[in-house]
Amino acid sequence: MIQRRFAVLAAVLVAIAAPCLANAQVYPERLTAKMKHVVAAYQRRDRDEREEQTERTTKTLRLGSNGELSLGNIAGDITVTRGGGSDATVEIIKVARARSADEARELLTLVTVEASERNGRADVKTRYPSGDENRRNNRRNFNVTVTFNVTAPAGTRLNVNSVSGNIKVSDIKGEVSVGTVSGNVSVTSAGAIAAAKSVSGNVEIVNAQADESLEASSVSGDVTMQHVTVRRIDAGSVSGNVKLDEVQCDRAEAHSTSGNISFAGPLARRGRYELKSFSGEVHLAISGGTGFEVDATTFSGDVRSDLPITMRGSSDPNDRKRRRALNGTYGVGSAILELSTFSGSIVISKK
Repeated sequence: MIQRRFAVLAAVLVAIAAPCLANAQVYPERLTAKMKHVVAAYQRRDRDEREEQTERTTKTLRLGSNGELSLGNIAGDITVTRGGGSDATVEIIKVARARSADEARELLTLVTVEASERNGRADVKTRYPSGDENRRNNRRNFNVTVTFNVTAPAGTRLNVNSVSGNIKVSDIKGEVSVGTVSGNVSVTSAGAIAAAKSVSGNVEIVNAQADESLEASSVSGDVTMQHVTVRRIDAGSVSGNVKLDEVQCDRAEAHSTSGNISFAGPLARRGRYELKSFSGEVHLAISGGTGFEVDATTFSGDVRSDLPITMRGSSDPNDRKRRRALNGTYGVGSAILELSTFSGSIVISKK
């Protein structure tokens, strides 16, 4: 909770500083005064909300061995792990902070968690009072977080969404789809992962095997996959790195606007791998003996291969000058590599 408050405070300070930077050297006291005002406001809020009240409840949901569970939260973490039996259990932890213990207890009653189940499908959602209701009751600060700790049968089909909070899923073999606006996403030892997304946070997928496609993305965070075997990978970030380590797939598309991209693993015969960055490095560490055709280009950087490439066209493979493009074949050339970056280097090596 403390880290989340500091993150919010930092975002507010950046928003204030941005329009003032042009005048900061001439009128530095203006920028300093505004930041001091914001810091003082948050310190007052922390003092005002020093009383804390907690409520714990547990709900049991009858899903069956391969039922479907949907979880929706507003502010708080969600953790889902594999459990025994055919039921899912949801531990709900509500924490309210306010100026007094009575006010904190009142806030707990205003935030509800609704659960419904029918024919092997269950929905659990957090409900907060509307903004109009808060204004009518003169509530300026509404500080309540809700945490879900869930155990579910291994074959559960899982759909998890949160606005502000981390999501962790482990040992669930049914189809998994997870997404959060502000928080990290971690999926470990899962089966079919349909999607794993965050707007402001990192996305990590470890030990996943499935016959289907896997999509993972973040706007302002890193995307990492380790020991993943799927048919197709689509991984991307706007301002973060994309790392595919020990992955096996027939097709991979990895892209970043201002981050590095790395791929380590074997290539599939007749596989296709597109790795593209605008402002970052592109690195491949290839294991196995599958040959490939490569088309690699960079505008500001160089292209290097530690593997012997038979060049196409008039390029001299022994030319040691800075190379901004590489077009050729390694081995029988059954896989296709399309590599590009605008500002960065491209490196192909043997793992």
